[in-house]
Amino acid sequence: MRTIFLLLISLWFTPLLLADPSYAVEECGFVSKQSRELVEERRFELLAEYDGRAFIDMRTCLVWRLDVNDSPTRTLDDAMRECASLGQGGPYSEMGWQLPTLSELTSVDSKDWTKQHAEFEQYKIPALSRTEIDYWTSTPWLGRSESWSVVVFSARTTIAHPVAPDSKAAVWCVRGYPARGLR
Repeated sequence: MRTIFLLLISLWFTPLLLADPSYAVEECGFVSKQSRELVEERRFELLAEYDGRAFIDMRTCLVWRLDVNDSPTRTLDDAMRECASLGQGGPYSEMGWQLPTLSELTSVDSKDWTKQHAEFEQYKIPALSRTEIDYWTSTPWLGRSESWSVVVFSARTTIAHPVAPDSKAAVWCVRGYPARGLR
């Protein structure tokens, strides 16, 4: 009876533990059991399984594409369709690419990029290259019906603002599960 009770309790608490971001980092494999801090200085790692076309943020366990469509020519529907199509066939045979949420997209803006600038400078990573281009998110702008959040990684700061879904913005796709195959 006690075993069944403990099993039920663990099943009930497991989703709560997995929802905590500090536990998500543990799945990436670079945490200290005592301090829950990153063991390595490197926050971003290139992924071998994507032939150098993606990297993982070790703090959030999000996988980001290195092939960023920085041309602000996509509507919200076009952007969603573009990310979703990346999971069909070829080296991206598993589904899961999508537009990031507002919090996911702003989470990748970090001072940690300065430590790894040389490794990633060949890519057009918005948080590293700092332009005035809007990037789509999958987050509606609260308080304004029919408005969606976009993010600008400006030279001075990162800005989120609302736009209409038929506006034009750039696309940066993300996957929301832990990856394997660090290079």
